[in-house]
Amino acid sequence: MIPADKRIERLTQVARMYYEQDMNQNQIAKALGVSRPLVSVLLSEARACGIVTITINDAESANELLSKRLVARFGLKRAVVVEDLKSAEDTNNLVAARAYELCFGGEEHPRSVGLGWGSMLGRMADHAEGLPDAAGGTRGRLFPLIGGIGASYRGYHTNELARIVSGKAGYEAEYLYLPAFFDSEAELDFAKRLETYGAIQSDWDSMELALVNISNFPSYPDLGVEYRFGSRLTEGRAVGRVLAHYYDAQGRVIEAQVSNALQASIEQLRRAPHTVAVCSTLLRPQSVAGALALGVIDSLCLPQSLADKVLESA
Repeated sequence: MIPADKRIERLTQVARMYYEQDMNQNQIAKALGVSRPLVSVLLSEARACGIVTITINDAESANELLSKRLVARFGLKRAVVVEDLKSAEDTNNLVAARAYELCFGGEEHPRSVGLGWGSMLGRMADHAEGLPDAAGGTRGRLFPLIGGIGASYRGYHTNELARIVSGKAGYEAEYLYLPAFFDSEAELDFAKRLETYGAIQSDWDSMELALVNISNFPSYPDLGVEYRFGSRLTEGRAVGRVLAHYYDAQGRVIEAQVSNALQASIEQLRRAPHTVAVCSTLLRPQSVAGALALGVIDSLCLPQSLADKVLESA
């Protein structure tokens, strides 16, 4: 008869090989020189005597664990993982709603907020429209991080986004009446001499919260990438963009060959105390991982299925 301490040692050894080293029962049997049925018996005994315990987490607990893993892996301040619903549409709407609550639903309110563009921020505005108007005094200022374009989707109408979100969140909207892209570098240089441009830069330099949308590359709309970048995005293996900044999987920004974009710079986003990114179900994991590698984003809101993929690809 095997002494009790040796028996426990053998049960622990088999359990570690199976649960920690991901060995199957046949591999364990071969490694120990025993039969596979005996390995099965030992694993059952390890569970029966408490050497192995199995915990089944509910959806909320699973999402909390994913959040903690994302924070630890990418050095984030916070990650909000949202359960996947029956459709991508419903899931994206829920992510947008949770991101709105993350930014504006707490007791602490930033005094100056920069708002980006993109489909998920359009959904956030849709969510905000259904809320009551903010009561009490003005919390601060809210302004676009990039000029607007004539895209059909409201997520790229930056002044409209600022108007809706500011009214519901209790901020004073400041609008940007300049395009995101000028026809040439010379036109952008002229705009830089305007008093309006100085005020924009002051807002971007002093913002306490930046709220951005991560997008895949390529994506809709293409934001005049051929004129701005030529072949640089494909040659540089771009995987995504934040505002109109494109980057590769390692978080390296790909510089445009024509500098005609009016947007907050990557350095201004890095200097903001908080930058929150909102992610849709359509995002590829490398687009998210690359955005996090930029060193800009400190808080993330994303669906559970995407969180799993991002961690698997990291």
